[in-house]
Amino acid sequence: MTNDSRVIQARMKELMQPIDQQIMMCDNREDILMMACVMLTQCKTMLDSQIGIAGRKQILESANND
Repeated sequence: MTNDSRVIQARMKELMQPIDQQIMMCDNREDILMMACVMLTQCKTMLDSQIGIAGRKQILESANND
């Protein structure tokens, strides 16, 4: 693994910390599903604003195939 990859992975881990904390605060299955749905909506908005609708669709289609 290159140094750049390590830096990127460390940054991704740092950015996920608050989200992981919020997941741990979920009380039940419904809370987790509600959070997942709102996160998907937010992700869609963020991807659309940064890489456009076509880029978002490509990423989500790729994720669906994994």
